[in-house]
Formats: sequence, structure tokens, C-alpha cells
Amino acid sequence: MLSLMALRRIAAGVPMERFFYASSVRYDVVLQPIGQAAAGAPRGEARKTRKGLGATVMASRNGKPAGGGEAVEPGSLDHERLVRTVRSSPVLSSRVHEPSRLAIVTAVARKPSGTRAAPPVEAPRPTFGIVTLATETVIAEGLRQADVDAAKKFGARIIEEGREGKTLFRVDSVEQAFELVKLLQSREVGAVAPNFLRRIVRPNLSTAAPSWAHLKIDVATAWSITRGRADIRVAVLDEGVDTIHHALKSAVVAEKDFIGSNGNSAMPSGDDAHGTACAGIIVSRDKQISRIAQQCSLVAARIAMGDGSDGWVFDDFATADAIDWCWRDEHADVLSNSWGGGVPSDAISRAFARARTQGRNDHGAVVVIAAGNAQQPIDFPGNLPGYVTVGASTPRDERKTKSSSDGEYWWGSNYGETLSLLAPGVRIATTDISGPAGYDSGDFTQTFNGTSSATPHVAAVAALMLSANPTLSAPTVRSILGQTAKRIEGQAGWTRELGFGRLDAGRAVETAAAAGKPQKHPPHRKKKTRKRATGAKEMRK
Repeated sequence: MLSLMALRRIAAGVPMERFFYASSVRYDVVLQPIGQAAAGAPRGEARKTRKGLGATVMASRNGKPAGGGEAVEPGSLDHERLVRTVRSSPVLSSRVHEPSRLAIVTAVARKPSGTRAAPPVEAPRPTFGIVTLATETVIAEGLRQADVDAAKKFGARIIEEGREGKTLFRVDSVEQAFELVKLLQSREVGAVAPNFLRRIVRPNLSTAAPSWAHLKIDVATAWSITRGRADIRVAVLDEGVDTIHHALKSAVVAEKDFIGSNGNSAMPSGDDAHGTACAGIIVSRDKQISRIAQQCSLVAARIAMGDGSDGWVFDDFATADAIDWCWRDEHADVLSNSWGGGVPSDAISRAFARARTQGRNDHGAVVVIAAGNAQQPIDFPGNLPGYVTVGASTPRDERKTKSSSDGEYWWGSNYGETLSLLAPGVRIATTDISGPAGYDSGDFTQTFNGTSSATPHVAAVAALMLSANPTLSAPTVRSILGQTAKRIEGQAGWTRELGFGRLDAGRAVETAAAAGKPQKHPPHRKKKTRKRATGAKEMRK
């Protein structure tokens, strides 16, 4: 039920105030029913163009949206496909009574009046095809029994309890969900956030070309030190991984489906090959295809599912719980995240923070995040500080842009204050779903691209670094990756477009192996003096 104050505001014709906080920044929310957004849009419009990851959040300090107050383009959303996708998932369908009641979120970040809260982080402009959807659910952490009782009195019911004290409440409408957020915030619970669904898109694939990435980043030198260790685990959080693929099967040590009904299986559905491609770059056992950390192990978490066109859909609560499962339950040393876009969520941010600080027995799991492919400011969660955020480079050691030499004019690597470094991101050879499904008709593909492909290159090198020196902390790994990156031509230091430069696997692993070890010096010899006594034998100095 709505609060009495909310009912009075509605009766008086006063618009309902909707907002939430993320990283201490207030976001005012405008909702547009999904059906209205799709009305009048040409059916199938979203399938004509893929422009990469993005977000429907606009930053502002004066309450006015940046970019002229643009909202999500109606043509970017296939309403019917999305509704069918939500209905097909037992997880997604539990977030709303009727998927057609979902609402598109446009959020405006502003500094709360009368406080000294940090100013908003740089936020990306709205991107074609990327939408954040408000549901009838709310994520809360750090609840006392009195808080639970207050939520139930409001009319909320608990539909799921997750790891690390996460609770998912459901109410009867999207509007009620924002009222519940407001109620729990007033009670100063540990954390509270609307539970959003997100629909993101992929860039068009590359054209096939000879493999180039390993030579460029000097994998051979890294392999002269280590090819990985089985006790170093890399988690791939994505739209599933073909864990029975002959090049991946022996690497898998744990898998789980957080979005569908596959239980302890992360197998993808249909042509959802994105996660399989990411996993192959890291741990493929095939001798001919990318396999940087070939002796490390794989933890596969299915957090998303394809929507039948160019995108995939996922849920904040399930994603946050998958992050906690990876580092807490399955002891992942590295988390590879080739996804992003949409408004920020404290549920996801807090899960990443736990991984970075508490993982690996408090040494911290290394969290690697894609910067995004829209050639604009970095998307959430890549715009969170303190993580390894990865942009894309080309075979000619350029930052990937719409005008770079590779010719893929339809996408460019994102940029911003949190960019760590670049890594190969075009024409990448890797694993594909076995058989005819996926990107190509065989078991492998040579056309993977985007910051999605750059991210697992860095995750794999981080795994080799930990294989060479398991005592390294997550901040140290991040620092070494930056220190050893190859500077792009003309680059003097860190920049918003290039980070610290392009990934250098050889130097990174060499530096990691030597870190913390005492330097070897020749033994100190005392200087001997000649005896002046008569008949004494002269000694050499």
C-alpha cells in the first residue's frame, strides 16, 4: 500500500517524488511505462543497429538532465520481445506481477540540498538500445527485525534472501517500490536500492582475421614464468558459458545459473555465446585458440539471458548475489565482468566492494570490468573507482574508436577517470558455443570484439600474476597492471582515453613474480689489510 502522505499528494495532484541513492548521490527518477515507450516504434528497430553498452542515466548538478534531457529512444526497445524474455525466466518474472507493467527509468543525478555529499560521478549519455527497468521489488541489506516488520506492515513481502544479508522485498506496483525505498531509507538500514532489470546490447562482430593479440601483449614472456595454476580461479559473470565445450570443460570447477532454471549449470540458451567467448580467452585448453591462463580454473556464473535480438537482460539482485557467490562460496581470485550500462546500483557496488576487500582471505579478489563500447564516458559499473576498468585497443596499438584503423566504425571504447588500461578488442579468436549455435557454425570464432573481449585478456593476465605470486593484494595487482602497461605512441602518462596504456602481459607477470621478494645482491666481503709483520705472508685484498 502507498503511504498516507503519498496518497494525499496524489489526491492533490502533486506528482509523486521518486528517487534513490547510489554512492551517496541522489538520483531523481522519471518513469515511462514500457508499453508507452514502445508505442509507435517500428517493430524490430532494435535489430538494425548495435551500438554497444551504454546507460539511461544523466548527470546534473542543477536538477536539469545533461544532454538536453534526452530520454530513451522509443525505437531502441522491442517491447514484445522483452516481455517474452521476462516471462520465460523464473527469476525475472518474479520481479513483477505482469511484465507489461515494467517502467523505463531515466535518472537525474544531483547533489542533495543542505548536505555535503560527493558530487555525481561523470555519467554517460543515454545510449541506443540500453534501458533500465523499474520493477516491483526492492533490495535491502543490514535489516533489523523491526525494519522487516515495518516493511511487512507497509505491505511488502520477502520473496528471496541472498548472501551477505541481502533481502528482496516485493510490493504491488512500481510506485510502491519507490515508496518502500523511501521508508527503509528513513529507518537508516544498512543499504536499500530499487531492484532494476537491465537490457544491454552487444556491438556487431568483427570480420575474421589472423590472431594477433597474444603476440602484441607478449604472452610468450608471461608463459616463460607461468601458464597458471589450478588453484587460481577466474570467475566469468555473463550470459552463460558452454561448460561442456571440449576446450573449456576441464577448466570448470564451479558453475551456477542465477537467472534461469538450470540450477548448478551455467549453460547458455540459444545463441547466447558472449560468456563462452569471454571464458575461452582466459582458460581455453585448445592449443590453437586464445588461452592466456590455460592452467587456471573457471568459475562460471550465468547472470543474464538473451532477449532474442541484439541484447541480454539481467537483474540487480541476482547479479549482486552472483558476485558474492563467486568470491565467497567459490573462492574466485579474479572476477571478469564484460557487461555494464544503466543507472548505478548500490547492491552491485557493495557486492563488488566485498569481493575487492574480503576476497582471497582479505587480500582482495581482482575485479575487472569492461569500460563499454559507446565512445562516451564509462558506464556503470566501470565508472566505480578502485577497480580494473578496461578499454579496447587495436592491432596498431591505438585506442579503439569509430575512426581507428581497424575499420569497425560502429563502436568505440569508452573513456573516463576510472579507466585503468587498454587491451586487444577487435578480431579476437576464442571459443564459441559447440555446434551450430552461437556466433559461428563451428566450435570457435575469430570475430569476437568490444571491451567485452578486452576485459578477459586483462583478467587472464591478472590470474597469471597471482599464479606467479599468490601473496599479491588486489590493489597491488591493479597497480602493477598500470605500471607495466605499454604507453601508446605519444603518451607521457595516464590519460582519460588511454588509461596507463596497453596491457603488457610479459612485464606484468615478471613484475608480479618479483614483487615482495628480497633483491639478490653479491655477498659482502670485508676488505682485508696487509700484515706488516716481518716474514708475514702478504694477503690479497
